[in-house]
Amino acid sequence: MPTIEVIYGEKSRTVTAGLGTIIGDAIARTELPLEQPCAGRGTCGKCKILAEAGLAPPDEIEYENLTAGELAVGNRLACRARVTGDVTVTLAPIVVYSNKIFRASNRYKREKDARLGLAIDFGSTTVAAFLTMLDDGEVCAGGAALNQQTVYGADVISRLAAADDDAEDAERLHKLALASMNQAVDSLKLSQSIANRIERVTIVGNVAMHHLITRLPLASLAVKPFQPFSKASIMDATPMMGGIFPAGAKVALPPLVGGFVGSDALACLAYFDFEEATGPMLAVDLGTNGEVLVTDGQRIVTASTAAGPAFEGVNISCGTRAVDGAIVGVSLKQGELIFSTIADAEPIGLTGSGLLSIVYELQKAGVIRADGRFADNPPILADRLITDDQGVRCLLMTPDGDLKLTQFDVRELQKAKGAIRAAIEILLANVGLQPGDLQRVILTGSFGGQVDIDAVLALGMLPPVRREAVETVANGAGLGAAMFLSDEGFALGERLAARAGQVDLDTDPDFQMRYIEALALAPNGSF
Repeated sequence: MPTIEVIYGEKSRTVTAGLGTIIGDAIARTELPLEQPCAGRGTCGKCKILAEAGLAPPDEIEYENLTAGELAVGNRLACRARVTGDVTVTLAPIVVYSNKIFRASNRYKREKDARLGLAIDFGSTTVAAFLTMLDDGEVCAGGAALNQQTVYGADVISRLAAADDDAEDAERLHKLALASMNQAVDSLKLSQSIANRIERVTIVGNVAMHHLITRLPLASLAVKPFQPFSKASIMDATPMMGGIFPAGAKVALPPLVGGFVGSDALACLAYFDFEEATGPMLAVDLGTNGEVLVTDGQRIVTASTAAGPAFEGVNISCGTRAVDGAIVGVSLKQGELIFSTIADAEPIGLTGSGLLSIVYELQKAGVIRADGRFADNPPILADRLITDDQGVRCLLMTPDGDLKLTQFDVRELQKAKGAIRAAIEILLANVGLQPGDLQRVILTGSFGGQVDIDAVLALGMLPPVRREAVETVANGAGLGAAMFLSDEGFALGERLAARAGQVDLDTDPDFQMRYIEALALAPNGSF
């Protein structure tokens, strides 16, 4: 059988594969990182690799997604190219921009005998690691890595389907989870002497990630009522971790709430002090999955909604993760689009916050209507509106047309924000609250922690709450996970998991109606 050598930086892996094998499937077996946001369906064009010989000629999908120059130097799509002989593949390095915001401290370096802990927030797209002092819970350092499970798709449903269909894929997803956590910890750049002082580790994540990490059965997540196999905490998960954490460190996983509401949402409940809430409060963890948490000061209700990966820049025609050159903000000045990018680099694509920002600016300027369609005769940028070869309306974001915002991109944002809005409304109704009753509204997560609040309100992602009640916090789940490193904090998590109720949105008779109304790009959330 042909031999496939896969190179990623200084690492190299070799596997064999049968003739006609999709090269992406062979790469997945090496457990080296490859992003396939569309789960290999050939719709995103983002799984580019560099290949030397041994592959069948490009097909029509590759010709659509790769330039003549890329094809000339050997770039291919991993989800389309098929093996015809021995081949060497080089993977592009994956860089994760870490926007971990907290008060960093060097105390862990100064106090050489201080006991340390690690808090891991295992997200669907990004895995974050936080180094914590065990004496007082102070978070001293943070870093992040890509969740390498994205080779199976950006969304958790694709990963669950792959794991449920094939035991080898399930085991590979488990190993990719371990590799991702290992990379996140490596991003902290700890010396061996400091790493040896780590005594406790907590890992939080959504229900799907939790079950893939722990190898729990997945079947119950795929059928109604979509409940986890087990919600119980795992007090000693060290044997499941493959030796990736320092010897002697005890690894624990807090309990799940239920449905698709995992321990990452539980960590947010802890960090935002839902146990001692003095009045009505809402927290929303915005990412590939959206967790919504509401209390009236007594009851706590939660829900998870499939916001889709648009908030992570996925399923967007020029979408990108948060890397140098990623657009995080957009403004309009004298009829021109002005981009704010990471590292002030040349713009390469839109992050979730960049997508939200550009739609907000274009909607204000009359280029995009409240129903999400591009205006027929907009007051500005009319010369930038085109219809592409597939009949899709697009706005050329740059004069050269390298970056485009399509009608489908706007729809992705509408669907994501509509799902969040509908979930919020249902939970508020569940505890008898009106939007104006909320004393505190918290947006958190890698996307939620950096959104433009005015854009969120103007486009109707939130119901009409008071502007002064809204705040953004970047790392609610990660900082909550750090609280679980102490016995007292872990017990808090146990109490909150027992107290919080989980609402099944799929069985709520009002969800579909509220969702459709919430597609409108308007503050009142309806057409």
